[in-house]
Amino acid sequence: MLCCTTGGKEMKKMKKMVGLALLLALSACAAAPNQEDLNTPSAQTEVREETTDVVVVGAGGAGLTAAYFVQQGGHEVVLLEKRAMTGGNTALAGFFAANSTKMQEAMGEVYTQQDQIDFLMETEGTDPEFAKLFAENSGPTAEWAVDTLGIEVTRVNGREIYAVDEKGTKFPAQFVSKLTALNQQIGVDLRTECPATSLILEDGKVVGVEAEDAQGKIIIHAQAVILASGGFAANQEMLQQYAPEWAGGTTSNTAATTGDGILMAEAAGAALSNMDQLTLNPTFYDDHGTTMSVSGVRYEGGILVDPTGKRFANEMANYTEVSEAEKAIGSKAFAIMDSTSLACNPKYAVEADTIEDLAEKIGVDPAALNETVTNYQRYYDHQNDEEFGRTDMRSRIDTAPFYAVPVFPGVHHTRGGVTINLRSQVLDTEGHSIPGLYGAGEVTDNKLMGNDPVAAGITFGRLCAQSVLEDLQ
Repeated sequence: MLCCTTGGKEMKKMKKMVGLALLLALSACAAAPNQEDLNTPSAQTEVREETTDVVVVGAGGAGLTAAYFVQQGGHEVVLLEKRAMTGGNTALAGFFAANSTKMQEAMGEVYTQQDQIDFLMETEGTDPEFAKLFAENSGPTAEWAVDTLGIEVTRVNGREIYAVDEKGTKFPAQFVSKLTALNQQIGVDLRTECPATSLILEDGKVVGVEAEDAQGKIIIHAQAVILASGGFAANQEMLQQYAPEWAGGTTSNTAATTGDGILMAEAAGAALSNMDQLTLNPTFYDDHGTTMSVSGVRYEGGILVDPTGKRFANEMANYTEVSEAEKAIGSKAFAIMDSTSLACNPKYAVEADTIEDLAEKIGVDPAALNETVTNYQRYYDHQNDEEFGRTDMRSRIDTAPFYAVPVFPGVHHTRGGVTINLRSQVLDTEGHSIPGLYGAGEVTDNKLMGNDPVAAGITFGRLCAQSVLEDLQ
């Protein structure tokens, strides 16, 4: 295990002394102590106390990145993760979004900073300053990840940068595994199954965290704390409070995405914003009780149809827009693909040699589904979607075999969280920064309204570390 205390300094220890009090009643024979006395602690309770430079809470993409850059900047880092593994939601994602990178240039793809800003600003509520900051830094961050971690890019499409290795592991998952190993190599003290439970404040400044591991409670003093613990998509109580219309449903997020950092920050006086804003996913798949995202069924050219066999939305519109349309038709749909656009594990799909046979197998009217696909082929040929205005079609859906995957909508991730400024400092309810407290990733409201959360988390994790290093100097 790597040492997490200040180099060479002895770890401080604090012991709570609990007095032992037994009241004895005199009688003809010795009396037993009463029940209250039996419940009194009879041993000392030890609380470990440590000191480091920076504590990072959460070892997903944002936390791993922030920890790396702070450690490389010459400061000791304790990285806390409540799960037994690193990665969080980052490890579940498909691509990294960026612009103007050498990877895109090498593959003949032109996608500029302004293109990315324009894409971000299409979503109502996006802050132009945060959009500009992200667009300016997403490219350099993607190049850093590729160069430092040895990730081999296999395909690009506009802002989407893909890397799929021989085992089928995608860019974000490779990023997590490789950066976890590198962090441990450079001396980051990574502690899994060690959740932070609260922030420590002194005179309005955050000076550390309380955490718990298998041995008990730990108080870790630090000059700065970075929250990178994710959103609250798996916390039904918080969903009921902030977005009740989607409470009780499902999410593809890890079960650990319960808003811990948000609640800790709020208790320390932090402001929260956009808590009612969610990014929804129209392409969840139920794999024997486990909810999985099969978003590729849209991105590779598939179409979505309702139980009558008709399309109901522009499949390439933003996640939430398509999900809302899907909910309006009853929260049940099918992704229809052909052999050129199959973009999920074939075991999830129903397969047939003709569209009519496929319709029969999934209980959809064959004539209706055939008409839908025929119309879409015409839209593809003329590059004009007369129904929903889809411009990015990618597949004509004309090459057997054909596939259908049953999909439904749910919470993809939460958009709101702890309010931060452009330097990743956490703000209080008066709009002032809370000294010593920073945030990155889905625990924060980064004002991008849920767009490209993986790239945003990693990019803002890097920017957050830069702010911490500047302030520590």
